Parts: sequence; C-alpha cells; structure tokens
Amino acid sequence: MKKNLVAAAVASVLMPAIAQADIGGLSDLSFSGFGTAGVVATNTDKAEFATSVLQPNGAKKKADFTVDSLLAGQVNYRMTESLSFVGQAVANKNADDQFKPHVEWAFAKYAITRDLGVRGGIMPAPILMISDSRLVGFANPWVRPPTAVYSQVALTNFRGVDLLVRHAAGDVNLTAQPYFGKAPTQIPNAGSDHLTAQIDNMAGLNLGAELGGWTARVGYMQAKFTYHTDSLDQLFGGLRGVDVFVPGAAQLADSLDATGKRITFMSAGAAYEGGNLLFQAEYAKRKADFFLGDTTAWYTTFGYRHGDLMPYVTLSEVKMDSPSSDSTIPPVGPLAALSGGVNALLAGQNTAQKVVALGMRYQFAKNADVKVQWDRVRIPQGSTGGFQHPTPDFNGGNVNVYSATVDFVF
Repeated sequence: MKKNLVAAAVASVLMPAIAQADIGGLSDLSFSGFGTAGVVATNTDKAEFATSVLQPNGAKKKADFTVDSLLAGQVNYRMTESLSFVGQAVANKNADDQFKPHVEWAFAKYAITRDLGVRGGIMPAPILMISDSRLVGFANPWVRPPTAVYSQVALTNFRGVDLLVRHAAGDVNLTAQPYFGKAPTQIPNAGSDHLTAQIDNMAGLNLGAELGGWTARVGYMQAKFTYHTDSLDQLFGGLRGVDVFVPGAAQLADSLDATGKRITFMSAGAAYEGGNLLFQAEYAKRKADFFLGDTTAWYTTFGYRHGDLMPYVTLSEVKMDSPSSDSTIPPVGPLAALSGGVNALLAGQNTAQKVVALGMRYQFAKNADVKVQWDRVRIPQGSTGGFQHPTPDFNGGNVNVYSATVDFVF
C-alpha cells in the first residue's frame, strides 16, 4: 500500500517534467495539479464509512488515511485557436484497495464558435452540480461532497462526446450540455479482483444558468446497466428453477437481474456565493429497473466567511423509494435459502439516512486549506446508511464521523 502511494506521488510529480521535455516548452502547454491528504474515523467498529460503494472498505474507530486522500496532475495543450487537449491522472483509492494513478480525463475539444464547442474522449460525467470539480477538495467548502447525493451516482467520468452551448440572455448566462457515451465502472469484489459494471447507451442533458452570485442547474441522465457476479447469477438461476413450484419466482428474477436494465438519474441544484455568504443545495432522484434501490436524496449547505475562516453546516438525507424486502418466495424448507438471498440483496440496497454535518474551512495559503468536519449520521432500523460491511448487530442508530483534510492546488 505504501509503495503504491509513493509511486502515485512520483508519477504525478514527474509527468509534467516529462511532457515539457518532450514538447520543448511550448507556451500553449500548461500543467496543474491538486491533492487532498485526509484522515477519517468513526465511533463504531460495526460498519465502515466510505465515500461510495466504489471503495472496497472504509474507516472505523481506527483512523483511516485513504478514504479521502488523492493526488492528481493535469496537462492542457492548445494546438490551435480552435483545438485543444486535456489529460488528467488521478491517484486515489480504487476498487482493488490500491492507491495508484488512473486516467480520469483524456479528451479533445474543438471550438466551432465562441459559444459552441464539441468534446470527445474520457470526460467528467456532468450528472451533478460540481461534476467537474468533485475531486478537487480546494474548490469545495466541505471535506467531501455530501455523500447523500454524490454516492447515489458514484461514477466520475464517461467515454463519449458532448456539446457545450452557451447563450447570454441579458444578464443571465445560459448553458446546455447534451452528452452521449458509456461508463465502464470498476466495482469492488470481496476476496478477488474488481468486477466491472457496464453502463452503456448513456445519454443526458445538463442545463445551467448564472446571474450574479447565483448558479442554477438541472440535469437528467439515463443508461443501460449490466452487472453480474457468481452469487447473483446463482440466486437468479435458483429463482428461475423453482418457478414451476412458486409462481412469480422467474418474474422476480427477471425484475432483479441487472442485464441491460434501465437506470435514470435526475437532479437539480442551486448555489449562491457573495460577500461572506455561501449557500448550496441539490436534490436528486435515482430509479433503477433492477435490484438497485430507488432513492430520493438532497442536501443543503450554509456557510459564512470571516476572513480566511468559513464555518459551515450541511443537512442531508437519503430516502428509499423502493421496498427492501420481498415475500414472493416463502421462507420455508428448501426455499428458505432463496428467500433469504433475495431479502439480503434488497436489504443491502437500503441506504436511508439523515445527516447533520458541522465543519470549518481555514485557507492558510493562497493555494491550500485545512478542513475539519463532524458528521452526525442517523440511520433508521433496517438500513446501513452510507456504511459498508455491517456486522449483524449494526441495527441503525447514530454514528459519528470525524474528518480532517488538507487540500492544495499547484
């Protein structure tokens, strides 16, 4: 683990030097970077706190230094007045519990006009309000983007094309961004290498408006989702095998099976930043035509700057819109294992929670800050909230999450 961390740091630091040596100091070539050094701990050993299901494990009572930490470098190259290229490498905790660089962005942009551009390659997935900057801790007020919303769609990039359209209507700047592509996503797999969820036929639209200190955004995305594991295939095969004895079992398997199933995500957000005040809020709904739970999630943040200090408070919630159990298979005799498998699968999708977070950001340098944050997570009975690997006696209640980070850009 430590060797991977060192390798990631060295690679991110040396990349710009190598690039500039090859190209020879062109004025149209630039390099920048960002990073976060974070630590997080909780008051329980009955479950692990992680930013999303894409991390294989997380923090417990013992402090964890990998959940929020990352290092990144970005190269921008302007070939002509119209054509430019962007490459970004990020090293953070991945689905195999390693800390090593991966290509986060690698795309070309062509400016057709001043207000119309097209991009293609590996790009930020414009699904949420801060999709372009969700990994840049220094650009955001929190230790991490509120997981109530941002863990509901954990992917950060996609492979495809988009259009960037801008239009000024008086004092209001409007933007529209339709996009199309796919997003193969690595998912942790207990005891072995990661698996890959295929997110295909991805299509979405992001609309934005800016007026003075106000920003507003709405977005919609839909895609086809495919994900298989040996245990899921065995469960669904078992359901189909008993359909002759239990009517509806095969239909249940078809409804839970994640093979080319539709998933949609809708979100809306608004933010205000002016003077000493900061306000930001987002609302999102996820719907899936397979075992993944349907959710409604939101957060609201208020902050007040006093010099280089900014205390803030964030309220957030995740609600479940689909059932976390099913009674199609009676839990009796040889059917008990199938019934238990179905209900364990559905219960594992229950991430309902309410969170009150208090934090403080201190910008101690032009390009660096330090943040501390306390999250009070209230988890209803039967839910695991945003926690992973719960023990059998993790039965809801309140969990405290303590975090600190140092963010920097260069």
